[in-house]
Amino acid sequence: MKSEMKSLWQSAGYVPWFTADTASAAGSALRTLAISLLGYAVSGSTVAAGWLGTASMIAQQVASVFGGTFVDRHDRKRLIVANAVIGVLAWGAIAVLLLCDALSFPILLLIAVLASGINGFLGSATDALLRSIIDIRYYPKARSLNEGRDATITMAGGPIGGFLYSVAPWLPFLVSACMYAVAGVAATGIREHDSDNRRIGKTDGDAAKGGFFRDFLEGWSWSLHRKTLVVVLIVAALLNFGVNGIQYAIQLHLVSCGTNATSIGFISGGISLMMLVGSLLAGKLSDRVPVGSTVCVAYLFICLCVLPVALTDNYWVMLVANSFVGLPFPLFNAMLLGFIFAKSPMNMQGRITVTLTVPAQVLSMFCSAVAGSLLPVLGFHGTMLVFLAILVASAVLVMCSRSIRGIPKASQWKSAALR
Repeated sequence: MKSEMKSLWQSAGYVPWFTADTASAAGSALRTLAISLLGYAVSGSTVAAGWLGTASMIAQQVASVFGGTFVDRHDRKRLIVANAVIGVLAWGAIAVLLLCDALSFPILLLIAVLASGINGFLGSATDALLRSIIDIRYYPKARSLNEGRDATITMAGGPIGGFLYSVAPWLPFLVSACMYAVAGVAATGIREHDSDNRRIGKTDGDAAKGGFFRDFLEGWSWSLHRKTLVVVLIVAALLNFGVNGIQYAIQLHLVSCGTNATSIGFISGGISLMMLVGSLLAGKLSDRVPVGSTVCVAYLFICLCVLPVALTDNYWVMLVANSFVGLPFPLFNAMLLGFIFAKSPMNMQGRITVTLTVPAQVLSMFCSAVAGSLLPVLGFHGTMLVFLAILVASAVLVMCSRSIRGIPKASQWKSAALR
């Protein structure tokens, strides 16, 4: 494993790519909780705060539908830099408006929606670039490393973002803007040639003649004609909706109860801590155990972890039980998504990223609004039970899928087909 990790870090362009992706992840983590807190502060309503998150997610997902094709047809490094610049301008503007006491809910909504939409359109450039700068043998390890990195950032980002917000509401947005600036600078150092000496993001002659629309349809056709991938998208959509809905419900419930912002941040920090542990497990297990059976066990594990959260609103029970929900996610991404990306064509990585993320997140776009709307009607426990029922349904579907159960371990991926 040490030799593989050494080779990974020695891959051309990987260090500046990892730096840029890490800085972007840090910028996002620091402002995520602050957006919810700020939305509730300027509106005074869990419903309005919930719709702020939903509107942003809708903008991001709709834009990303076309963004993957755009990314595959243009220089991905430049798109990463452009996305970072937008992050600096958008979140820096919120910090300035707060400092000037000139921020209203409509303005916050407008900036959040525009920034999310642009991020959805350009954001897949980062993942699309990774497949071109490392060998396929190191892909599961790279995914595991990214999961650990993301978990660490989110674990620290929630409490730190909450603390910064308690010091001054504008502070987390200013720090977030600085992180995006670091990402943009780091991205300029990424080497722009893959192992075949082709400029990353440039299509071949036939693709260029076919035009944007043909490339767009090609990506969706490739994904939707594979039964295993379609089943993965369905169960992933249900899983994401259930888990994200629970996170939003906990967050909005605690906000409405007047819980300290730093304490709320520890909720996301706890789940991220377990994602970090999960990434360490993924690094050791991702290429050694069968993907299909591991995924089935992980889905059941998540349902069991959510059950205590649905039965009590005690903060400490909520913190511990909810934290363990994050444990299996690095395994999902390193193993299941790793298999899909490894079996997809090199020149379609941007489009495959979109055809995976958009359907998987399509229900999650409404999590924030659903959670914010259900809380006043069903209460905290009723809202939790709704999302738990969805998680149980996803677990049943994944265990009934022979195509998912049959995905082998990483050492057998070369001979395995994605049907």
